[in-house]
Amino acid sequence: MPTNRVIIFCFIGSILGILGALSFIIIYSILPEIRTRFRLFILTLSIYNLLVDISILLPGFSGHTICSIQVFISDLFFIDASCWIFLISLIYYLQICRNFDIENSSKFYWISIIITNIISLTVSLIVTLSGEIDNGFSYWCSTSKNALVITEYSIFWFCLIGALIFYSIVVHKIRKDKEANYPKSFQFKMLTLAILYILTELWTTMERVRKVIQQVDTENEFFSVTQAFFTPLLGFWDFIFFVLGDKFVSAIVINKCKIKSYQPLK
Repeated sequence: MPTNRVIIFCFIGSILGILGALSFIIIYSILPEIRTRFRLFILTLSIYNLLVDISILLPGFSGHTICSIQVFISDLFFIDASCWIFLISLIYYLQICRNFDIENSSKFYWISIIITNIISLTVSLIVTLSGEIDNGFSYWCSTSKNALVITEYSIFWFCLIGALIFYSIVVHKIRKDKEANYPKSFQFKMLTLAILYILTELWTTMERVRKVIQQVDTENEFFSVTQAFFTPLLGFWDFIFFVLGDKFVSAIVINKCKIKSYQPLK
C-alpha cells in the first residue's frame, strides 16, 4: 500500500502538472494572436499531458476490470504524450535545419494524430490484455511482472532520446550558422526542455522496470516518492517553456492583463 508521503507528493505533482497544462490550453483558447500551427502541436501535447496528470491523480480502484481500464487509459495518454514530445523536437529540427514550413503543412498535423493514436492504442491494448494487473500493491493500477512493460517503455525511451538528439542537432546548427539570428537563451531553452522531459519520463519508468528485471514485489520508497512527484510534471514544463519561456506569448499575456487592470477615471 502507498505511504502517506507517496500520496502527498503525487497530489502536489499532479496539481502542478494540471495547472501548467491548463494554463497553455486556456491561453491558446482566448488569445487568437498566438494560434499558429506549431503552437497547435504544443496545444495537443498539453491536452495529453493534462489527461496524464488527471489519470495519475486518481488512485487505483479495486477490481480487475476497473483496474484494467485505468491501466489502458493511463498508458494510452503516456504514450501519446511521449510521441508528441518527439514530434515537437522533430518540427524544431525540420524548421531550422531543413527549412520546412510547418505553417503551410496541415497534412503533417493530421498524419501525426493518426500515427501516434495507432501506436498508443495498439501498445496499450497489448500491454493491458496480456499483462498481470496489480490493483492493490501501489497507489496506481499497473501491469506487473510482464516483459511487455519493457517493450512499452522502450517507446518512451525512443521518443525521449530522439527528442534529445534532434534538439542537440538544432543547437549545433544554430551555433555553426553565423547568419542564424537565434539568441543563446533559445539554445539553452531547447536543451533544458529536452533534458527535463527525459529525466521526468525516465524516472516514471525506473521503479516498474526494476521490479520486472529483478522479479520482486518490494517497492523502493525513494523511487516511489520521487516517481509520484515527477511523473505528473510534464504539463508543468509546458507552462514553464511554452508560456513563460515564450517571449511572444508572455508579452501578449502581460499586455492583456495590463489593459484589463487599467480602469480610466470617469
